[in-house]
Amino acid sequence: MESQLSWLLQYAVRMKKSKWKIDEITLVLIVAVIAMVVSVYDKANEPKITEAEKIIGLVTDEHSISFANNGIIDENKLREIKDMSYNDFKKSLNVKNDFCIYIEDGDGNVIFAKGSLRLDRGGVCV
Repeated sequence: MESQLSWLLQYAVRMKKSKWKIDEITLVLIVAVIAMVVSVYDKANEPKITEAEKIIGLVTDEHSISFANNGIIDENKLREIKDMSYNDFKKSLNVKNDFCIYIEDGDGNVIFAKGSLRLDRGGVCV
């Protein structure tokens, strides 16, 4: 009888230990899931700027590649960008997607155009 009681106590102790391990694992998994949910939620709430907004910001603010500041176009910088290839201009802007950028004068005449040939359906981005 004593051996059975001893065996029963040992079994109970093992069950307590194994239950504690399961609880630790469960706790770790719950914390990991919460961390992932918080991470995804934070990324979803970040303001997303499109590459178009990024390009506009780069060419109109005071950056090394900008040719317009406060509505005034720097003709020397514009000429420098005109002489660049599209791929060099794209690399200097650090954008992934193709784009087309053009500037018109007050009469609607295009004075500057640069962009991907894939987007040049109307003959503007040459």
